[in-house]
Amino acid sequence: MIRLLALVTVGLVLGSAIMLYRFKEEAAGISAQIDTLRTQIAREHETINVLRAEWNYLNQPSRVQSLAQRYLEMEQLAVEQVGHVSELPMRPLDIDPYEGGRLGGFAGGSERVIQ
Repeated sequence: MIRLLALVTVGLVLGSAIMLYRFKEEAAGISAQIDTLRTQIAREHETINVLRAEWNYLNQPSRVQSLAQRYLEMEQLAVEQVGHVSELPMRPLDIDPYEGGRLGGFAGGSERVIQ
């Protein structure tokens, strides 16, 4: 009886040791994966910072202006081209889409405006 109990105890100890070793190896593998992912994340952050710096360089107003002058052949804006708010048309008087009839104001052909 004592021998059977001793054999069962030795078996349980060996089984526990084997399971503990497997858990340790699995944890070490997961730890290695975490380290790899952290390294990749750090590289991605560096890449993002480089891309942001390049984007800021490419979007410098002086650079964009020189490229526009070189390739778009645009003319300078004249002072006469700038308008005033008073030159804008007035808003339509009554445009009610829920009215069911024809639209009022400019859309209905009326000359009525808000004064």
